[in-house]
Amino acid sequence: RDPKVGIITIEVARPDFPVVDRSRFADTDVKAASKGFYLIRDFASGQPRHGYVLVQGSSSTMNLVKQLDRLEQAGINVKVISAISEELFDRQPESYRHAVLPPEARYDLMIVSTGTRRVWPLHDVGPLTDEYSLTSDWNNQWLTGGLEPEVIAEAHLDPKSIFSGIERFAREREQRMARQREMLGALG
Repeated sequence: RDPKVGIITIEVARPDFPVVDRSRFADTDVKAASKGFYLIRDFASGQPRHGYVLVQGSSSTMNLVKQLDRLEQAGINVKVISAISEELFDRQPESYRHAVLPPEARYDLMIVSTGTRRVWPLHDVGPLTDEYSLTSDWNNQWLTGGLEPEVIAEAHLDPKSIFSGIERFAREREQRMARQREMLGALG
């Protein structure tokens, strides 16, 4: 036990979703959430990489997991990371942190979250993260409300919207990288 930390409790207020088959995840450890961030899907070896996708929230995670096979079939090679707690992730050994989300990944990152753009599940995200991320406040407006499926669809966190967002992120990778190189080059 770390003397600087009291008791760590992970609150589980889980909606009535089916339990996912963890054997499909890159990190099959049932205690993976205690690591703060863990791998749902790693990059496929021998294929061009299209970036990192950090996912947070029950609905967004469930809907992204539903799209894993479709992403693979479309040749979209992204690393999908579940974000439970950045504070717990920061307490992991550097080797684990760098294996899951290396520091340079922040410049090749999108976030899919039921949270808001104002409170990312990760500090110091790259300059284009917001442009490619999917969050409940994607258009900076209040959602109109309704039943859960309606709210999720309006937030663009339904399976179809998540697939489309990740597909765009992957397709535009070279442009993203070029824009960031240009930003750095402008510094002189």
